[in-house]
Amino acid sequence: MSTSDRFKVYGVGFLLGMLLVSVILSRRAAKENQSVDPWHEHREQARETGAEPLPAAVESSMLQGAVLRFGYLPDAALPEERVWLLNFRKSYPYVRVVETLADGTVRYMAADQIKVLLAEGVDVADLKPMLDTLGVRLRMFNRKERAAVLGVLHTGIDAVPETLQALGPWQSLFEAAEPDWIRFRQ
Repeated sequence: MSTSDRFKVYGVGFLLGMLLVSVILSRRAAKENQSVDPWHEHREQARETGAEPLPAAVESSMLQGAVLRFGYLPDAALPEERVWLLNFRKSYPYVRVVETLADGTVRYMAADQIKVLLAEGVDVADLKPMLDTLGVRLRMFNRKERAAVLGVLHTGIDAVPETLQALGPWQSLFEAAEPDWIRFRQ
């Protein structure tokens, strides 16, 4: 086979490959356009089940999230807070938005994890019995900073406060335990 024949075969192969990739990508795009957006469906289901709209004071970026759950804490009879669990596609996936009814303060935190600062002399390995008992997962840790990020007990609107409360018997292991706050630049 001569050099010019090799270039012809290479060129034909290259063109066929590009054509094949183009067909695959266009079919994938067409399939995505035809499918129903699950977040739109979920948002509609949340509204149908009584989810209230986010407060007017909420950060504009929060309006992009799909409402997964909504409720009042401690309960609907004597509410102190309104709570929304939001899901985002591109940024942090699960966000908990809490509005205090008494003063209208809005706070944002991760809905699926909490932060803990370990007590002096406590290693992250010392958390294993507590994690096993609670059924909570260690998500991240930094030994130098003595910091750890733990998952929450469940996916309900009260998961973060219940997880923080469940850490009570192991209080000696921590200097601090708090929600994983989300702060916005002003």
